[in-house]
Amino acid sequence: MDELKISLGTKNSVVDVARSQAVAATLREMGHDVDVVHIPAAGDSETVGQLRLGLMRGDFDMVVHRMHRIPKQQMPGLTFAAVLKRSDQRDALVARDGLTLEQLPEGSVIATRSSLRRSQLLSINPGLTFVKRTPGQLLEFLEKVRTGEIDGLVAGAADFEAVGRLDLVTEYLDGILPDAGLGATGLECRSEDKELIGILQELDHPDTRVCVMAERAAYAALDVSEAVSVAAKAKRDGVLSLIVAVLPKDGSKGLMVQMGMPTSEYHAVRTARRAAAYLRSKGAEELGRNQSQNETEPEAESGHRVTELTKARILVPREEGRIARGLREHGLDVTSVTLQRREVLAVSSTLEGADWVAFTSVRAVESIRELGWRLPKEAKIAAVGVGTADALREMGYHVDLVPEGAAGVPALLEIWPRGDGTGTVLVPGSALLAPGFISGLHAKGWKAQLIPVYTMQLLREAPTDIREMWEEGAFDAVIVTSGSNAIAVGRLLGWHPEVLVFAVGDSATKVLERAGIKVAATTENYSATEVLRLLREVIEG
Repeated sequence: MDELKISLGTKNSVVDVARSQAVAATLREMGHDVDVVHIPAAGDSETVGQLRLGLMRGDFDMVVHRMHRIPKQQMPGLTFAAVLKRSDQRDALVARDGLTLEQLPEGSVIATRSSLRRSQLLSINPGLTFVKRTPGQLLEFLEKVRTGEIDGLVAGAADFEAVGRLDLVTEYLDGILPDAGLGATGLECRSEDKELIGILQELDHPDTRVCVMAERAAYAALDVSEAVSVAAKAKRDGVLSLIVAVLPKDGSKGLMVQMGMPTSEYHAVRTARRAAAYLRSKGAEELGRNQSQNETEPEAESGHRVTELTKARILVPREEGRIARGLREHGLDVTSVTLQRREVLAVSSTLEGADWVAFTSVRAVESIRELGWRLPKEAKIAAVGVGTADALREMGYHVDLVPEGAAGVPALLEIWPRGDGTGTVLVPGSALLAPGFISGLHAKGWKAQLIPVYTMQLLREAPTDIREMWEEGAFDAVIVTSGSNAIAVGRLLGWHPEVLVFAVGDSATKVLERAGIKVAATTENYSATEVLRLLREVIEG
């Protein structure tokens, strides 16, 4: 097979980078040119979402996942081309003074990320206390054990192995049931990239894939309360077997089932679903619930398509902004709802030395305000649109460059002055910013760099009233303004077949198309006037 140039995305954490570098080295040995792209580390689900967003819009070609971190929902347009041979599936303890779990005295402070681990650790040693979940990487917590700041750390043995610190393990916890997929590494890419899929499939380990996909199927088939966790462990010991358990987080007794499992992925997944059904029949989904939930689904109204724009009900799935306000000024019925929250990042970079500072969103302006940054006096300032420019002016800055009559990265790039290759543009913005703006500035003759100052994190769930309205068909159109926005709608609401989908911006368009979502119309212009034109054109014909 010919050499392929592959861009590999990874979370910038010590464990993920170590696994990704190992995969990159293997692909290079196979004769391929591999570039590893790091994205800022955030929470598990947020980072998985960022990596998948990057895949969907083409920022990179493949990503390396720790399989126990993957959400239940499948991502349309993406596929796991390979699941590598699983490392040690056990959990392991690193404790002060070489102590075992049972030897740790009452009140000992343990760090672990998994609520599933916590419940089982408490059942073995009820006197333990746990570090409140805070940002931190494996090596940082190992140092805290060494200095005595905490008494122990529990993590996957495979993670200790990845960073070369198995020598510190004081006890392997064979009795702890793992999260689905623990210890396994998955290689995900776009379903359309057949040549890359063929290459990655050479790395697939069939037994591990069967086990991991069965574990994940059992996990996905159970709709449990937040007061419990699901454990799943498949292994080959002569024959394949699967254990699935639903365990309360307070360490009390839960439910468990064990079944033999076929060796084909299809039949193993069916076995996993049968195991989940058995646990469901025993009341697993009611554990930890304060009251039974009403399982009656609202009866959906028969689908119909509105033909008058003023009668259309429009959802803008983001915080209140210029698009929503502008459409309301034209008499439209618009509901804004936040499905993501902005999280300001801890940033060590500065904006000093920039010839230009460019802003691609109001969120970026709000983030530098919260960081307490002041823009360099000698730098010129550019804004992607009127709203962003207004936010900068409110902070007392003069805006030197802003598109007129349009909004969006293409509009800003179109008017950007040509450089001589020596000038510097710094872009304080989202860690999820599509690379097109930076590459466009390079093409214009500038040295450009993204300074990630914030990221967008998915909410746990959509507001109940909005979700119910969506399911009942109360909206006629939804306006998606970014790739992460598209993923948020898909994850928290799902795609309603009767709702017209409008995409604003290249990122939203690419993600929706790769997810197989039918898009009614697209535009690169973020102005309310342009969105209004699209709505009228499609709805009124």
